[in-house]
Amino acid sequence: DREDHTFCGIMFPVKAKDYLPVDHIIINSIAVRGALGPLTVWVTKDSELGGSISCNKKHWKKLYEKTHPPSYRAYKELDLSKSPIVLKPGQVRGIYIHSTRRGDEAIVYDNKEKQKTHSDSFLTILPGRAHVSEKVFGSVPIWGWGSAWRDNREFVGQIKYGACYRLWNPSENMSFGGRFQSTARALFMCQRRPGCVFAMLPDDALYYILNMCRWDWCGDEADNLRREQKDLRRARRQRLEMEAQQMVEEDGGNEEVEEDADDTGDEDAQEGVDDVVLGVDESDDVSAMEEDSDDDSEDGTNTSDSEDDEEEYHWGDHVGSRNPLRYRDFDSDSDASDQSDDEDGRQREAAFRRRALLQARRNIVHFLRSHGPA
Repeated sequence: DREDHTFCGIMFPVKAKDYLPVDHIIINSIAVRGALGPLTVWVTKDSELGGSISCNKKHWKKLYEKTHPPSYRAYKELDLSKSPIVLKPGQVRGIYIHSTRRGDEAIVYDNKEKQKTHSDSFLTILPGRAHVSEKVFGSVPIWGWGSAWRDNREFVGQIKYGACYRLWNPSENMSFGGRFQSTARALFMCQRRPGCVFAMLPDDALYYILNMCRWDWCGDEADNLRREQKDLRRARRQRLEMEAQQMVEEDGGNEEVEEDADDTGDEDAQEGVDDVVLGVDESDDVSAMEEDSDDDSEDGTNTSDSEDDEEEYHWGDHVGSRNPLRYRDFDSDSDASDQSDDEDGRQREAAFRRRALLQARRNIVHFLRSHGPA
């Protein structure tokens, strides 16, 4: 909490991590500070955001509305117990807190300092954007021109939540840690062994025993589960990359045979097609938070919402005010100590993208040749 800025509102994504055997996370309250005033709290209706949060009011649901006196130092709790925010593992929801109080002191927030505002074993809070309009989801700032949103800002406050864990059953076995799985396997092996005391128990009795055991009673820890899930994701990525590489190599061999049978005229046509397709910038950055507004300047870097563009333009409105908030959907297992793994992932992603572009060019050339003039 550096109190870098104060203004009318703050919008940010919250993601539930998925490496612990948790059924869902319940956010019961959010606390903020500032001059406050008439506050409202909103959450996105859709839990599958795909890296983009719309600033259109119709995509949001209001959970809280109340007027509060100023609280410049202590955090003021906004009770959401009547309409809590529920997150399933891996889900991302956008949260928007706004005050219609006149002036620029309603809600305290910070500049973006790192890729994650906060990260623990259950939740990741990502950087978002501040709102400088006194109107909820308004597109006109208080001074009447420019963008009403400021990207690369961070939530300042507190979030209180609870976790509802899964209970063990055979279909949920892979959601638990390696030690718990080994314990369950050993228990059933003992039951199958003649002469063992567990052999007198039916399967349902063992199911009930394991169902009543906490996920960490066998010595599993959150860090261990994070590493296990990380290894599984890495192996899955590598398998997909190998399959994609194999497909590209097979298609490349077929293209080489076809190219040998073509004349030079077709090669000239291919060069022309390549020039068009290569207009796609292969060095496009897919990094987190594509907004570019480190200061309070006009923001217009994002792709605008087609639905919002159809709305009537009002004086003082700005195209940047209709752009969605874009965020990077980080893997739940990544943290500051995993920078090298993140860099490897970005390199693999760039290599896969280049291969995909190459394959697309080949498909276009093949189509033009097969459907061109005789």
